[in-house]
Amino acid sequence: MPPSYEGNVYRPFDELVKLEKLDERTYRSVAQPFSPGGPVGQGRAYGGHVYMQSAWAACQTVPDGFLLHNVTGNFLLAGILDIPFMYKVHIIRDGRSYATRIVNVTQAQGKGICFTSICSFKKAEDSPLDVQEDVNIWAKYKEVLGEKRPEDVEECPGMDVPWYWKRRKETGTNDSFPGLTARKVDMQAFNEFRHPLDRRQLILYRTIGTLPDDPNMHLCAHLYASDRNSLYIVANHVDVGDLWTQMGSLVHSVTFHSNMQDLWFRPSVNETSPLDDSSGRWFCKEDWTDRVANGRALFHSKVWSPSGKHIATVSQDGMIRVTKKAIASPKEVETMKGREAKWAPRGKL
Repeated sequence: MPPSYEGNVYRPFDELVKLEKLDERTYRSVAQPFSPGGPVGQGRAYGGHVYMQSAWAACQTVPDGFLLHNVTGNFLLAGILDIPFMYKVHIIRDGRSYATRIVNVTQAQGKGICFTSICSFKKAEDSPLDVQEDVNIWAKYKEVLGEKRPEDVEECPGMDVPWYWKRRKETGTNDSFPGLTARKVDMQAFNEFRHPLDRRQLILYRTIGTLPDDPNMHLCAHLYASDRNSLYIVANHVDVGDLWTQMGSLVHSVTFHSNMQDLWFRPSVNETSPLDDSSGRWFCKEDWTDRVANGRALFHSKVWSPSGKHIATVSQDGMIRVTKKAIASPKEVETMKGREAKWAPRGKL
């Protein structure tokens, strides 16, 4: 029997994140996860779902005042769509300023752990030491953003690959993504004449529905967004979006840098940036890669708030294979070298 795709619907984030409590440290998912591509995809769960829910399960076990600081997860088995995820939280330490949890996730009985994560929490603190690069996203990427606002930008494709783009253009259909409104900026004018390592992708996102004033739920929404189209973006930047044979997340890490005033999805009161909105603030992921080798790819992202604060950093080690076997055939080598020959030289650092 083919899997159902009940997760491919627009759903408020506070409904998507819900967990059923089984005991003091065991939780079970309620909503079915999104599946990239739906019936034309690979029939797997979106990795961001189990990633953010493992963190949300850990949040249920920490004392008041402890907020997510870093989450690092290892993807071990592909997520099954129609079997709930089971989250077992292990308490490692509760300190004065920091707390640590390990969350092990299972699905099908006998298959073992499908995902494991380390969740670090910290209490808020004010420090006079606050340093970051000064970036105005709309000025830096004016050739592709111009006078646009987020609502003028097209929704992210369910699968960010050339054949899906063509199918979407011909049919007008796209997979409904739950929890978030995520929009992909057309970066062609910026990327066209740049080397793959100099290319960038901007994803603008905000939550569907209004979230309660639970800071860790807002942070989990950022975690959920952090994996949106990540390895697809890398494959497109190195011109193998139509060539890869196997793809999957391996290790995914997010570190939050700012206090909560920069991280809330609350409506903006004073609209000073195109990301400000009285219906709910938008955030911007600035994505790129700087290393692809050995069947793996490194994805990076900086997340920016409407006020220009660098609120989070994302790093993902993933699998992108362009060969059918461990040793590439002469034809596969020739095809890849032909694509590399068309790359522009690196820009000035």
